[in-house]
Amino acid sequence: MNDAELARQLTAGNAWWRTPQGWELDDPDLKTLRGSRLSYTPNPLADIAAPGLYVLRGPRRVGKSVELKRMIGRLLGDGVEPRRIVHCACDGLTAGDLRRLQRVAREQLTRSADEPRYWLLDEITAVRGWPDAVKWLRDNTAMAEDCVVLTGSSGRDLEEARKALAGRRGGAVDSDRLLMPMSFRSFCAALGAELPDVPTVRPRDFLSKEAEDAADGLLPWLDRIVSLWEVYTRVGGFPQAVAGYLDSGDVDSAFVNDLWDVIHGDALRRENFSATQSMRLLRRLTRNLASPVNMTALAEDIGVGSHSTASRRVKDLIDSYCAWPCHRRGDGQLPNLAAQEKIYFVDPLLARLSHLRADQPEPDASQVSEQQIGLALTLSLATGDPGRYADFSAVMYAKSATGREVDFCGRPLGQVAFEAKYTDRSLGRETQTMRAMFGGRGILATRAKVDRVDGTRALPAGFVALLLSPQS
Repeated sequence: MNDAELARQLTAGNAWWRTPQGWELDDPDLKTLRGSRLSYTPNPLADIAAPGLYVLRGPRRVGKSVELKRMIGRLLGDGVEPRRIVHCACDGLTAGDLRRLQRVAREQLTRSADEPRYWLLDEITAVRGWPDAVKWLRDNTAMAEDCVVLTGSSGRDLEEARKALAGRRGGAVDSDRLLMPMSFRSFCAALGAELPDVPTVRPRDFLSKEAEDAADGLLPWLDRIVSLWEVYTRVGGFPQAVAGYLDSGDVDSAFVNDLWDVIHGDALRRENFSATQSMRLLRRLTRNLASPVNMTALAEDIGVGSHSTASRRVKDLIDSYCAWPCHRRGDGQLPNLAAQEKIYFVDPLLARLSHLRADQPEPDASQVSEQQIGLALTLSLATGDPGRYADFSAVMYAKSATGREVDFCGRPLGQVAFEAKYTDRSLGRETQTMRAMFGGRGILATRAKVDRVDGTRALPAGFVALLLSPQS
């Protein structure tokens, strides 16, 4: 892309340069939610400041672009000169384009503006070699003193980016940010559910008096929380999905198609997967949701040559923040990388995609509940340190010598294990497994059952997810 093309793209994408008041009315990222009843403002970028460099990651369609635009509105409201704010959608750019973009924007389009600038580079992870390009800009241009916000939907280059940006974060606190679909607490708030404001409880503290008191405070709302959990495990936490549910009582079919494009058109596009192969991959993972995945069988099912190819396709989903792996616990409470892993999706709607798009069976409700409890545990451990989300060694499953399993455990969970049992029936057998493997120190995430057997506590899955979710 030459200088003139870059200049044209920048002026088209920075409407506040022309109309600082009212530009939001025609902004495509803000338009989608303006007419909706949804009220949800996660504010992952509320505290940015120059000369910090921030990286916001998460799946496509989760609202990263919306958060950039909301941030622009806040900056303008604080009196920041409009042409100090430079936004660019990076899809289709090259690393060379990024270098030219800085020069064109600073020296031509905003040369009269005061310093420092705010550079908002959306979906930069679509640019091959972006970490080195940003490193060069921070080392060799006035961008070193600017505030830089990068967003992306790929975790493939995480380690490369960490190395390239080391020492170039401008002293930013918590410079790595993660935006995922709504937590259950945020979902309830978005639906306007009136629930008590219970504290967030760390996984390792779930057997404490504090956790017991918090759960007791939720008991008068048991029926409501169970109903909300069942809606959540169908609708999920993507903002547009929740907006559709609020407006019409169901997820909008257009957004379902958008998610399909995220999977087939983006996450799996590198290998030229056919639509049939992509759908078979989703169907197989959905059917296998709570069980270890045999990559050889998966390869046969989707029609690829080897288990390593199937593993790479699953990793594409993980790198795109569409799925997450749960490894089997090995020696020293470290993941056993030689054992089969479980693959969960990051949202219930992704688990339902093969049903909604290809009339395949609905995923099992108990398995989706298990998926969301595991994700809530994983994200609770990443609060304040988003890099831990992509580590995937904190939350694992355990398997005994007799073949019995416990769904979630790990060193950061302390001595507490978690088992998803979405039922109200007797839980005697499950407590026996918990007692044999963890001395009874565990939580059973049920449908609505509240009980205690020895050291094991049974709590509704909605209670567990609420207590794990961060407070707004």
